[in-house]
Amino acid sequence: MGPGDLPARLADGDGALMDTVLAFIDRVSFLAAMPAIAGVFAALGMLLLTRSWQLQVLGMAILYFFVALLHTRVIRPEVALVKALMGWLICLTLYVTGQYIASRQKPSQEPAAGDPPQAWWRLPPLAADTPLRVLVLLVGFVIAYTGSAHFPLPQVPGHVGMACYLLLVGGLFLTGMAEDPLRVGLGLLAFLAGFDLFFGTLEPSLAVAGLLGAAGFLIALAVTFLAITHAVAEGGQP
Repeated sequence: MGPGDLPARLADGDGALMDTVLAFIDRVSFLAAMPAIAGVFAALGMLLLTRSWQLQVLGMAILYFFVALLHTRVIRPEVALVKALMGWLICLTLYVTGQYIASRQKPSQEPAAGDPPQAWWRLPPLAADTPLRVLVLLVGFVIAYTGSAHFPLPQVPGHVGMACYLLLVGGLFLTGMAEDPLRVGLGLLAFLAGFDLFFGTLEPSLAVAGLLGAAGFLIALAVTFLAITHAVAEGGQP
């Protein structure tokens, strides 16, 4: 093998990897209809009902996965993959932020010697107003279904339009009911994901994908700054 053969072999390896990823996307593209809408609804439920920031960041990662699947119905799979990777990088940023804030907070009291150990199957902590949030989540689904049926978005397939409505309405509800900057940021990112799904259909170009991805990163950076500032203002200890 000559010196000039190594770059060619590396290029062939990268091409084979990309072909494998695109083949995987093609295999799961059957989910990009009502199953993807159900996945978006479940992810919004995780964001809205739980008080655990770890589960909320996980819910955001799941949301980006199903949104990327919906993107495959209206844009090229390569662009949808780029959008998914951008979303997961944003989730990684939010996870590091939440981990840093949690490390600054005062540790909770140690359990007493006679206290029974906590079960591993214990349900995750839910919000105090969980019944209200469940009602809000159901109202958001009804609004999304009604809006997509009576006011369909132009140039958008029906199920994709329903997902757009669900993300936009759910993002607004999340932002309005948030209690701290990190959760406000999750609501804004969900709203931006719905706008991206709609506008990406109208203009399916890499430039638009990069611009909307940059907007998501700017929101994540702003949320990081505000969340850390909020934690410091509340007197978190290093």
